[in-house]
Amino acid sequence: MKPGDLVRPTNSCGGKPGGTRCETAIVLNSYLSHCEDVQVDSQRYVSVDVYEFELACSCGIFQELDYEGRLELINESR
Repeated sequence: MKPGDLVRPTNSCGGKPGGTRCETAIVLNSYLSHCEDVQVDSQRYVSVDVYEFELACSCGIFQELDYEGRLELINESR
């Protein structure tokens, strides 16, 4: 994902905790947060890059780490 992409945050938005979550947000900025070793089977680990995104929705601006698909890219051609 890159700045300007429209995404669907599945975990949170810029609003107050416990409030209604926005359905869409726009990516303002992204950067590599860190690398992690993830176990893929009982004997093997792979290194995975974890990115942090700065997002804006109608509630405000917030940050989100992209762990296991917390951000879904919205295909604008649909």
